[in-house]
Amino acid sequence: MKAAPSITNTMRDRNFYINSIKMDLFRVVTASGDLSKPPATLSIKEFLEHAINDFNKFSGTSHDNAIRSKLQQLYNDMYRLEDFNHRLRWVEEVLTARCRLY
Repeated sequence: MKAAPSITNTMRDRNFYINSIKMDLFRVVTASGDLSKPPATLSIKEFLEHAINDFNKFSGTSHDNAIRSKLQQLYNDMYRLEDFNHRLRWVEEVLTARCRLY
C-alpha cells in the first residue's frame, strides 16, 4: 500500500512563493524601469497585485510582513508613475524589496 502524502508534499513551501514573488517583482521592474517609455501600468498593477497576494499563501515572518506592507504602499503610489523622478525612486524601492526577500 502507498502511504498517504504528507502535508508538506501537497502544499507548496514558502520558498516556492518567495521565488514567485521575486519573479513578479522583476516583471514589475521590467515593465516600469525603462524611463524612455511610458509605464505599462496594467502589467505593473497585475504583477504587483499577484506578488502582494502571494504573501497570503504562506505564514510569513515579521520581515516578510514588513516587505508586504512596503509593496502595498508602493501599489498605492502607482498613480504618480508619470513623474520621472518619482518613477525612478519607485522602481528602485520595488527592486530593493525584491532583494530583501529570502
